[in-house]
This record gives sequence, C-alpha cells and structure tokens, in this order.
Amino acid sequence: MIKKWMLALTLVSSMGWAQAAVLLAEDFDDVSALPGQGWIFDNQSQPPGVAPGWVQGNPAVFEAHEGAPDAYIASSFESAAPGGELDDRLFTPVFSLDNGAVASFWLRGAADAGFSDIVVYGYTNGAPDTGAFIKSMTVTAPQDGWTEFTLTIDPMAGMFARLGFVHAGEEARANYVGLDTLRIDTLRAPPSGVPEPATLLIFGLGMAGLAAARRR
Repeated sequence: MIKKWMLALTLVSSMGWAQAAVLLAEDFDDVSALPGQGWIFDNQSQPPGVAPGWVQGNPAVFEAHEGAPDAYIASSFESAAPGGELDDRLFTPVFSLDNGAVASFWLRGAADAGFSDIVVYGYTNGAPDTGAFIKSMTVTAPQDGWTEFTLTIDPMAGMFARLGFVHAGEEARANYVGLDTLRIDTLRAPPSGVPEPATLLIFGLGMAGLAAARRR
C-alpha cells in the first residue's frame, strides 16, 4: 500500500507546479530587427535631431550588460536638436495581462560629469502612446554601471499591454543612455506551493484509484 501511495505522489510531482511563463525576452543583439517583431520606435523630440532615436549600442561609450559589446539599445542627446526637448520613445510588442506580468530590465547612463539622462518607463493598455501610461516611473540612469529595474502589473483578464521607455529632458543636460536584458514574465499564480487545477484533478483520480484497489 505504501508503494502505491508513493507512486501517486511521484505522479503528482511529475506534473509540476504553477510557474511563470516568459512573455518577452530581448537582449538587443540586432536592434534593426525589432520593428519587424512588433516593437515601435517613435522619436517625438522637438525639434528632432540628427539621430533617428533608439539605436544599436555603441561599445565605445560602454559595453552591453550581457552578450556582445554592442548588444544593447541606446538613445542619445542627438535625438533632439540643440536646445530642444528629448522625447525619444520605445515600446515593446503587445503582451497579455491575463496572468499579470513582471518586467525587469537594465539601464545605464554615460559617465560624463555635468550630464544626466532621464528615463520614463511604464505600461499602457496596448497603445503606443506615453499619454496612455497606466503606471509609470521616472528615473535618472545610473552612471556607475548597469542597474536593474522592475515593474509589476496585476492580472487583468482579457487585457493587453505594452511596456514603454522614454528618454526625456532637456537636450543640453542629456547625454547617452542604454537599455539591456529585458524580460517580461507572468506573475506566479496560483501562489508557490499550490498546484495547478489540472494537477489537483489528476491527484484526485489517483487517490480514487488507490481507494478502489484497496477494496479489492
């Protein structure tokens, strides 16, 4: 009988527990490929500068957080004309909020005295528009190395979102900012240690079978 119980417990363990699923993983190895994957680039800086907006990282300024030296995405003060205002936007592809989401990414600013780079990040209801930010944060990109930031989004059944980034501020005060190692996962649900409903059903059927075997 003990062997039968152990077999049932092994079966349940093999079915696994609820785990987060990967919604998006981007290491920016090839920034030129991103528009074809649903990313949106939108440089709204006024007046616009000589730079097109977010571009492949320049390892001469600093190297990527992970991977090849230029494997990150960057925005510079040149996205706006001299004396202008930076508003250089980048949006991820759309992802589902059925199970919520946890976004993590790494930021870094160039280590040049007298300058600072402001980054606004947040999520929208799927619209590629900073005016549609539902939740957002404003940070100054750290100049002493790559630093991780996170954003948690509660589950909203049937809803979708985009994560957005904006290199903002006065052109004269800005310099160069990098973004790397972006991950968006679902929130863990049900809580850790609680099996999926399908696993509970299989466990129940297994116990019923053992009970029937005991009666024979």
